[in-house]
Formats: sequence, C-alpha cells, structure tokens
Amino acid sequence: MMLLIGCSNRIEPTRVEIIKVLPEPWLITACNKPKMTGKTPVQTIAEDLPRLKNALSNCAKQVDDYLQWYEKQK
Repeated sequence: MMLLIGCSNRIEPTRVEIIKVLPEPWLITACNKPKMTGKTPVQTIAEDLPRLKNALSNCAKQVDDYLQWYEKQK
C-alpha cells in the first residue's frame, strides 16, 4: 500500500475573521416624503410638485454621497 507524505501531516484549522465596513449613519437616512395637499390637479402641480421635486433631489444626493463613499472603500 502506498502512503502519501502530504496526507500524514495534520492540517490545523484556520480562523477566519469577517470584518464588516458599514456606511456612516448620516449617509443612510430616510428620505423626506412631503404630503400631497392639493385637492385638484392644478393645486397639486402648483403646490405639491415643487416640494416633491426638492425631496427627490435631496434623496438622490444622499444616494450619490453613499455611492461615492463606497467607491473609495474599494
């Protein structure tokens, strides 16, 4: 019977440590969701649309900031 030298050495288990890098809390925040107050389409366009546009812009900026941070972590 043939014995292999590589099989005769005991292999010690290796400890694996997982390090999680999380984003800074201020980068991940809930987006502002303004209430729709207009009762008619004209009111909605005049009053609510600018607020919605501003809220979406602010939320998109948060996502862009996070993605830039993430790229720097690579």
